[in-house]
Amino acid sequence: MFDKKVLEKDKLLQKKWKEALSARRQYKDLDLDLKTISGLPLKPIYTASDIEDIDYDNIGIAGEFPYTRGLYPLQYQATQWMNQMVHGYGLPEHTRERMDFLTKEGAQGYFGQQTFNLAFDPPSKAGFDPDSPEAKGRVGWCGVSCCKVSDMDIMFHGFPLEKTRFVLICFEPTMALLAMYIVHAERRGVPVDKLLGNTINGLYLHHTQGGVGFPPKHALKLMVEHIKYCSRNMPYWNTTNLCAYDIAESGANAFQEIGLTLCSHIGITEACMEAGLDPDEFIPRFSFQISSTMDFFETIAKYRALRRMWAKINRDRFGCKNPKSLHARYHTHTGGTSLTAQQPLNNAVRIGFEALAAVLGGTHSMATCSYDEALGIPTEEAAQLSLRTQQLVLEETNVTAVSDPLAGSYYVEHLTNKVEQEAYKLIDEMDQQGGFVKAWENGWFRSTVDNEAFKWREKINSGEETLIGVNKYVTEGEQVDVPVFEYDADVEKVAKERVQEFKQKRDNAKTEAALNGLRQTAEQVKNGEGDLMPAIIDAFRGDATMGETMGVMREVFDFGWWD
Repeated sequence: MFDKKVLEKDKLLQKKWKEALSARRQYKDLDLDLKTISGLPLKPIYTASDIEDIDYDNIGIAGEFPYTRGLYPLQYQATQWMNQMVHGYGLPEHTRERMDFLTKEGAQGYFGQQTFNLAFDPPSKAGFDPDSPEAKGRVGWCGVSCCKVSDMDIMFHGFPLEKTRFVLICFEPTMALLAMYIVHAERRGVPVDKLLGNTINGLYLHHTQGGVGFPPKHALKLMVEHIKYCSRNMPYWNTTNLCAYDIAESGANAFQEIGLTLCSHIGITEACMEAGLDPDEFIPRFSFQISSTMDFFETIAKYRALRRMWAKINRDRFGCKNPKSLHARYHTHTGGTSLTAQQPLNNAVRIGFEALAAVLGGTHSMATCSYDEALGIPTEEAAQLSLRTQQLVLEETNVTAVSDPLAGSYYVEHLTNKVEQEAYKLIDEMDQQGGFVKAWENGWFRSTVDNEAFKWREKINSGEETLIGVNKYVTEGEQVDVPVFEYDADVEKVAKERVQEFKQKRDNAKTEAALNGLRQTAEQVKNGEGDLMPAIIDAFRGDATMGETMGVMREVFDFGWWD
């Protein structure tokens, strides 16, 4: 990076700096055992010598391999990031109201396109209908209740589907939810190859979190079926969102977040290749969801390291030749675990810092949390402020004028390298255990995250890690009275009545035939033959519900508890 004269001068300056440090009595007892939140050791000052071994080609310029500085020659100078605010609650009409509200307040995607990041309630995300015993007490909470095509008719009516991007946040029922959307579009005369959006396809995520799900070999098989269908039929649909954010929210630190997520990518990609797919056929439609945390510079370094690692892994490990296969496209979500119920207005400041870090790191899309999310889902006022936070960064700070403005910083380049090195160690550990599935089955992913979560909690309890309002500057007595979102008490009752009425009025013989067809195809796919997604689409054409469709899937593919 630097010639010999510069480095010699740097060594002299460092010597003078150390001498000045030792000469000042007030520095004598300072604790300079500095670390990032992830525990990476830090120095109080960085100089040219700290990046002398970095190959300039690893930094480069925006729009060129390895994309450390960004995927395109221009970034926000050409278009803003997408305001993909996560939202969804109650009945479909309630969520539609929030969609219209966010649109009115200025939320938008690329070049003014409408975009909606939809969360579904726990029953929907687990694949149960609102009249199922498993759904009791959770219908419409923390997401919208959606179990049939007519629910989507209510949410999406009037939107031009060829120009509107929908992100469907769901895990095990990924294919069922997308199939519902495809049938909704068909009934509106919109062909599948015109649809825009993204599915999570995160059937692997209980490898770090535990809970119910499909066993590893079946989870990967189902993910491959989803990727195969979308890659060959939906050119504008992002098939798989690699959810680094969920891993971070479970307790992973910065380098674990990207390292374990890239381990997942490797496992999914290898499964797709074993099924006969070419990596350049499907990797361009992969994307990320990643966290922004209160360690400002570590967050920025994490994004830069991720772009570089993604490009190198896909080129060198999988032989990708399509430049789009080397583009790590990611959506940022500010940190849920950084929010506190104590002194909740502090959260607005935290969210602002995290949003700024995401932009300086080059995010392509962002959801900003709301200050009241430790108390409930966002009120309209809080949702508006979280959107305004993004708009303030975009339109008032001028940080968007320059692409990757922190490139060349001794500290940022050094930290980017350190995060990358630590993340690669995790990939090596996975490979040494025999690959993704074996590391999943033996609990390595789960224990890695759990151990880090425990360490973080202990640091908060001991005060080693500061959390203002919780273990420092604690307010005695009454808290600030923040309005908390109130749910409509009739949501579960109405949702149950609707689905029961729907089942009574439909042609149940037609539905049963469609579900039998799905069961037969699922058994074939389980044995390595056939295509599953068309059969799921046919089930919704036959007026099946989410619970009925996923009931077949759970039965065939051994759905159960994973610890």
